[in-house]
Amino acid sequence: MSKKTSIALLLAITFALPFTLHAKCRADIKGPSASKVAVKTTVSAHAANSAAYTLLATMNMKESYEGMIKRITQMQIQANPQLKAIEPTIHAFFTKYMGWEAQRGDIAALYAKNYTTEELKELNKFYQTPLGQKTVQLMPQLAAASAQIGQSKMMAHMPEMKAMIESELKKVSAKK
Repeated sequence: MSKKTSIALLLAITFALPFTLHAKCRADIKGPSASKVAVKTTVSAHAANSAAYTLLATMNMKESYEGMIKRITQMQIQANPQLKAIEPTIHAFFTKYMGWEAQRGDIAALYAKNYTTEELKELNKFYQTPLGQKTVQLMPQLAAASAQIGQSKMMAHMPEMKAMIESELKKVSAKK
């Protein structure tokens, strides 16, 4: 597998794995006050979800996802130049399954599950500040650079990993 393809797959996995998580709310409520608690839980969950959507908009997540799709598509083409002829198809595939519209509900639910409504509002306030907006602008570059650091460290130690795997496989084969 080429280094460029590895990076493209790493980025795709990096972005896809967290987005495959689904926020789930489960309440096992019993007793006469169940309807009051259920309504409160539903309202609270709705408020958190709403705050999460607001935060994601402030963080320019739609634009981030569009940029990510463009980068992933370009990386695929760089790794395999003959794909240039079908670039729109590749872009459409990634947009369909990894684009903002495909992910936004799950992402909002994920934020709503992990932050309270108040925390989401505080995060939103932060991301509205100049430092928050700078952070939003730098996040994709920092994530890509971080992935590149990890990839280069892994590549530097690939011979060690290969030797380790071969050694362990020999041990397993010898036991059989």
